[in-house]
Amino acid sequence: MPGRLQELTPNSRAEDELILLSAGTAARRRALAARGDQLIEGLDWQHLSGTLRRRRLLPTLGPRIIEIADGNASEDFCAAVGHALETGRRHGAFLQLVALRAIAMLADAGVCSIALKGPLLGEALYGDPGRRCSSDVDLLVSPEQLPRAVEVIRSLGYKAPADYVDDRGLPLLHCMLVHERQELPPVELHWRVHWYEERFAHERLLPPAGDLPGDWHPALADEFVALLLFYARDGFVDLRLASDLGAWWDRHGTEMRPHDLKELLRAYPALARPVATAIQVAENVVGLHATPVIQEIPQLGLRGRAAVRLANPNPHASRAQLYADVGFIDGLLTPRGGFGAFLRRQVLLPREVYDDYSGRAPEWRAKSPLDFGARVLARYVISATRTVRSPEVLR
Repeated sequence: MPGRLQELTPNSRAEDELILLSAGTAARRRALAARGDQLIEGLDWQHLSGTLRRRRLLPTLGPRIIEIADGNASEDFCAAVGHALETGRRHGAFLQLVALRAIAMLADAGVCSIALKGPLLGEALYGDPGRRCSSDVDLLVSPEQLPRAVEVIRSLGYKAPADYVDDRGLPLLHCMLVHERQELPPVELHWRVHWYEERFAHERLLPPAGDLPGDWHPALADEFVALLLFYARDGFVDLRLASDLGAWWDRHGTEMRPHDLKELLRAYPALARPVATAIQVAENVVGLHATPVIQEIPQLGLRGRAAVRLANPNPHASRAQLYADVGFIDGLLTPRGGFGAFLRRQVLLPREVYDDYSGRAPEWRAKSPLDFGARVLARYVISATRTVRSPEVLR
């Protein structure tokens, strides 16, 4: 039945637990080493590699699982991981070249930009650009410079974006540009990184005027919050973004000053609930030792705790139900005064957005946008039920 969790066998539960363990911080993996030894006994390595490949986690978590197995991983699994890494490095190098070329062209046109996520993040977090799968180039620009940025990227042979835009001429989150001859990867030009902010991204994540992106990095608190917002915006589904947070914490967690995060959220109060919730979810899922940080920021409240219960690190629901869960979490975390905007982006979709969704995913098709909204609301009932039945602590 759509929306119902698939029945899990003992083997699939062990596989899910191993994948979850491998996404954890180094401290968690060490603490659960004995459990890892138990989980690999009788493991179907071929099935595991297929699961990780389907979830786009094979190059990210495959090397960690080989490390956990300590010489007991199958040769075929090790070969699959090696192939995924090599493929990821080649494709990552291609994406990096495109991103750096685009950033340079934008700079020549007076547009400040910086790369988001992708292979550059994979290299920064994991020491290897092949560890983080990506199919497009994500760039951040200021909202004022977005139209000019679109013109510059189109000069590389990209089609005009077809995204829905509001009265200000801004898309919901980004403009998607597709190359006319399919020779270059899609480029997403972001003007923000989360629905609830309009200033944080370009004020904190873009380099100051005159500074090149390669010579400048955001402050640790800003970088941490950006990763948390990516995770919250995607509804805490699966482990790609959670693993990024764990890897970031391994590198920088001891450098985090809780007061910096408190001051940041004071400057951007709409981000307080999603950030606090994402920290709690990441602590549960991958083992961030973030208690000192959490003590410096607002409490989750009832809605934040409900969102924590919906976190889904090993998703088995249908795509339609996962979409509903992500939207329901958006509603739970929406700041004061944002309910109307939430309905327009998740339930009562503009025709252009609905047509795009239904074209990409047949299971989302409905007779009309209103019928689509009614179906989403029906699935929200399933999501709400899970907030009561699901345990808050996932580890």
